[in-house]
Amino acid sequence: MQDQSIDERPVSSMQLDREDYSASPRRMIHICEGDILPPVSFLPTLSDMIGGLKISPIRRVAALLDQARQKQNIISFGGGAPSLPPPPEVVDHMCQLIKGEAKQACSYTGTRGIPELRELIAQDTKNWFGVSYEPKHEVIVTSGGTEGICCAFMSLLNRSDEVILMDPTYLGYREAARIAGARIKTLTVSVDRGFQPDVEDLKQLISPSTKLFVLLSPDNPTGRVVETSFAKALVDLAEDHDFWIVSDEAYKHIVYDGSHVPISSIENAHERVVSVNTFSKEASIPGLRLGYVLAPSEVVEAMEKVKQYTSLAPSSLAQFAMVKFLQNGTKERYLKETVIPTYKKRRDFMGGEIRRHLPEARTTTPAGAFYYLVDMSSYLEKMDRTDEGFADRLLLRKSVVTIPGSYFGEGGRQHIRLTFVSEPEERIRVGFEHIDEYITSYTF
Repeated sequence: MQDQSIDERPVSSMQLDREDYSASPRRMIHICEGDILPPVSFLPTLSDMIGGLKISPIRRVAALLDQARQKQNIISFGGGAPSLPPPPEVVDHMCQLIKGEAKQACSYTGTRGIPELRELIAQDTKNWFGVSYEPKHEVIVTSGGTEGICCAFMSLLNRSDEVILMDPTYLGYREAARIAGARIKTLTVSVDRGFQPDVEDLKQLISPSTKLFVLLSPDNPTGRVVETSFAKALVDLAEDHDFWIVSDEAYKHIVYDGSHVPISSIENAHERVVSVNTFSKEASIPGLRLGYVLAPSEVVEAMEKVKQYTSLAPSSLAQFAMVKFLQNGTKERYLKETVIPTYKKRRDFMGGEIRRHLPEARTTTPAGAFYYLVDMSSYLEKMDRTDEGFADRLLLRKSVVTIPGSYFGEGGRQHIRLTFVSEPEERIRVGFEHIDEYITSYTF
């Protein structure tokens, strides 16, 4: 019997029978005019969800930054990672573990994380912010904050639930919500109000389908620390309309002006807030991929079910390292003596360079996090360029990496995000000289 998976008909050069292919994606078809070649095999189809999922543009920039490490002339204002090494006590402890207790340091742990780390996390949260969590039932250790976001969304959201995001905001939330099948609504913030959200605008977005609001404070890409009055109003709205608040606390300790008040510390917030945290920024260990989530026990239990089929368990070496970080005042000393002074100095220096070299740009001084979001519309209109086109050409012509603001949402168009922690002051100065040269030499 002839194999029905092979079509012996010659076809016109490079033309496929669309009806044959669409009816049977795996059918083998010859594509040679007047001759028979070995059959071409078509793969089975991919998930429909993947078709709507976008590759993170930040990952494209990460590839450029990998190249930058090979080329000393590239100045990076693009990355979102710390530029400092972890505390020496933590580094020494990891080396000792690998050399002396390698089996334990490289073994599986429980899905929720080792008990001693969860206990230290709960105590640390109580010490810093006065918020109590039960370590056995309300703390789960994750493989970075990104996994915390994804597991939380998959645990809380149903198909067609609505998620409200600020715009612009960190781009990872949108696609994570889509993976969970949710729909997105956006609350626009702008430089005119210091990127602070407006409660009345939020009220207009809430509907019976609203399931979750994402709050990132301090913020990426704007550096804004949300006002306490908004946080309190948000908790009231969540209670009135019965939705969750996912609070991304990635930069909770990276604050230069004023103070950060976790929304979980506000009255009546505890049972509605899922607090997602990471050690990447405060301990300078982004490559070790370790974070944690603080939430009601029902949410932690649900997240454990999801996590056991994604990453199974957090890195054991990273967990033991963070036990050391949270003991004997190591964290407090590192933040006070190294992290905040270094980054604040660079923030202030970059602010002066923005005013000096980009006088028509509009921005605000970031109270926290790693970034300036700069409105470049005055320049880009004259240059007839988009923010993405500007960033691409600036890298090509002047070897300076910036991030297009449109990567963070429609509200970021005609902006660029500038990271001030990646480079020391002298290289920040040179980078802005290059930006100035590119703009002023442009043929309008």
